[in-house]
Amino acid sequence: MQSSEKYVASLREMQSAFAAALRDPAVACAVLPAENLSIYRNNAAVSFRVALEGSYPVVRRRVGDDYFRQLTWQYRERFPSRSGDLHWIGQDFPAFLFEHLQGSEYAWLADLARLEWARSQAAIAKVEPPMLADVLGRFAPGQLEHLVFGLQPSLQLIASDFPIFSVWLANQADNASPVDQSVGPECGMVRARSDLLEVRPLEPRLFSYLCALEAGAPLGEAVNTAGLDQSALVSALGFVFSEGLVSSVR
Repeated sequence: MQSSEKYVASLREMQSAFAAALRDPAVACAVLPAENLSIYRNNAAVSFRVALEGSYPVVRRRVGDDYFRQLTWQYRERFPSRSGDLHWIGQDFPAFLFEHLQGSEYAWLADLARLEWARSQAAIAKVEPPMLADVLGRFAPGQLEHLVFGLQPSLQLIASDFPIFSVWLANQADNASPVDQSVGPECGMVRARSDLLEVRPLEPRLFSYLCALEAGAPLGEAVNTAGLDQSALVSALGFVFSEGLVSSVR
């Protein structure tokens, strides 16, 4: 005997069908009629683009609005939003640009996008109370080289073969001129302060020192990795403490 019960889709199935129809006009959806779905499709596309523009304002400025819209459409085809939090829409954009632009004269835009995504990540990271340099006085001289510094959670360290820090800083003003790419590699940091997000280029040895500390290397090992002499070490220690980058010492 056949059952006369009618199949009822689950909430998850209806949500999946609705999401698929938003991305592809060829997909039918029983949740809404086609004319209503077109409104939702447009709103979803606009929200996606606005969120991406918010994370990558300098990339948008350098490529122009029209090309950025094209990139947004292609990126959304590959990486549709999978979170209710619009912040995460841009997390795969640097990798997308790297693949999309590699081998071209615009390959540097992928690294610029890495810098802008680091800034977005720093914006949502916790800012820990910084430790002062006098904390070192708690330890015997023989212990100093074995100390491990915990750095601020918002700290993001970026190195590039291109002058991306110069590009980003120059483009905080309207109508900025292009930066000469022959300037060469740059490295630096992005971090959150209590009142702002800081984007700052760094001298390579200081950058190497910070990378080693961030990786959990003891102080002595970090000094050797960066090739710091005593004078440079004093300067580097002064930097990490005066900038409030040290959040713990063990």
